[in-house]
Amino acid sequence: MPRRVQDIIPGNRRSIRDIPVNSSEEQVSSVRTPARAEKKEKKHEDEQPIAIHREHIVKDEPEEEVVVQAPVKKPRKRKKFPWALSIIGVVVLLAGAGFFISSHFANATFTLVPKVLPVRVNGTYIIPSASGDSFGYEVMNLSGTSSTTVTATVGSYTETKAQGRITVYNAYSAQSQRLVAGTRLTAASGLIYRLTSSIVIPGYTKSGTTIIPGSISTTMIAEKAGADYNISRSDTISDLKIAAYKGTPKYTAFYARLANDITGGFVGTRTIVSPTLLASTTAQVQNDLITDLQSRLMSTVPEGYVMYPGVYAKSFGAPVVTSLSSKTANVSVNATLYGVMFKKVDLARFLGGASSTALFGSQGYTTPDIDAITFTLANQKDFSPLKKTNLAARINGSFELVGSIPVNTIKQAFAGVSLSKTRDVLKKYVSVIDLAQSTGEINPPWVGTVPSDQNRITIVIKTP
Repeated sequence: MPRRVQDIIPGNRRSIRDIPVNSSEEQVSSVRTPARAEKKEKKHEDEQPIAIHREHIVKDEPEEEVVVQAPVKKPRKRKKFPWALSIIGVVVLLAGAGFFISSHFANATFTLVPKVLPVRVNGTYIIPSASGDSFGYEVMNLSGTSSTTVTATVGSYTETKAQGRITVYNAYSAQSQRLVAGTRLTAASGLIYRLTSSIVIPGYTKSGTTIIPGSISTTMIAEKAGADYNISRSDTISDLKIAAYKGTPKYTAFYARLANDITGGFVGTRTIVSPTLLASTTAQVQNDLITDLQSRLMSTVPEGYVMYPGVYAKSFGAPVVTSLSSKTANVSVNATLYGVMFKKVDLARFLGGASSTALFGSQGYTTPDIDAITFTLANQKDFSPLKKTNLAARINGSFELVGSIPVNTIKQAFAGVSLSKTRDVLKKYVSVIDLAQSTGEINPPWVGTVPSDQNRITIVIKTP
């Protein structure tokens, strides 16, 4: 059994230190000088005390549970992080996040100024009809009909036959075929017309396995008088056949088509319009019709082409007078307008010279104001676009050659490039861009790289 060890309390034995001092000595000691007291104090310290011995007594006592307490850990004092460092960290974090966000949503705007070369022209120029890749004028045509009502008088009874021009085709053989005057031609309606003169239709030719029929133009006249024989090219009609060939292979291989309207067929009392009134009315209707046709024609000019007012040729059909009543008649006029147009870049090269346009290199140029020059047809009477005669034009005015900037290509090259490197990109297009006047910026300004997203890149073309 374990034993408990206890200290023994010392007995009542006293040492010299415990010997009481008499009162007289106390009085003396009270008046001792500090030096003597200090000396006496030192003397007492040198004295050896009586040793006290401790005895260990072992007692049989019931076993007691010894409780051992775990040492208590003292809480560590947290070091206080300086507030200044905390604030700096937060600022750096926010600045980094802000920079990342602003870089991701940045926008870049570039203002590019194209190179411009002014051109001044004043003179008369001879321009041929376009042929292949060579410069020349091109033609667009438009036809129309206009009419008006005029006063008239009742004339005498009249019978006239309709007549007009046709084109006869030979798809039967390579040998020519002769048709005599009076040869009958039948329409799908059953009406019969006759050739006014003898003709020889050339034989067909071939291009590979394709047959190209031989053809010839001639005149035909209705077999009988009457308005029923009048035929317009705008009508939906079948080909005219040669009646003599019916039942043979030639019936489908020889045929005729209208070259112009078949008109003049009439039976009855005509309404007469005085020649003077008819002439003035016809002229007015023609002028109004040409003005309308010109407006409509110019609205259909293709992109990249220019058509100048007054530079055209025209043709008219004979006026047609139709009775409306015993006192009125309708005067109708048909006209075709041949508008002359030019490809802008080709006209600019012709007027400005090849050496000027070559300065823009492979990027090319545009001519936004070439429409504004004065362009007058000098040979109005002799000019015939159908015959492809040369056009003589008096041209006066100024226009500019403006470099063509490939916006999409440059935008693609800018994406993800530092702002300082964008000038190197533009140097590739120095033939069409004025670098000294072109500028670029990124928003926000502290972002130094053009966005990779091309939708965030804006290119503005500014003409000086």
